[in-house]
Amino acid sequence: MIDIINQLFEIERKSIENEIHILERNLTRIKYEFEQLGYIIENPIHKKFDERDTSIEAKIMNENSTLITKVLKPIIYTNYDGQLKIVQKGIVIVE
Repeated sequence: MIDIINQLFEIERKSIENEIHILERNLTRIKYEFEQLGYIIENPIHKKFDERDTSIEAKIMNENSTLITKVLKPIIYTNYDGQLKIVQKGIVIVE
């Protein structure tokens, strides 16, 4: 299931980069279905990087970098009985 979520994330990223808005409704619907199955997909793009955040693995481009500029893989949680559990750390680039 995680591989499918990563592929969905990549399709969404490419559609945004290429301004293909026709897919938005379908992608939103698929993400909703994953949420109904208990998965939460978080895209940390443009957030301030905090080295204490254990949900992210980061490639830091320079010492003073603080902003997440690219997300290679999203953070994926499962929601089981109201408890969130990380099933995939986000992989990001910080510049």
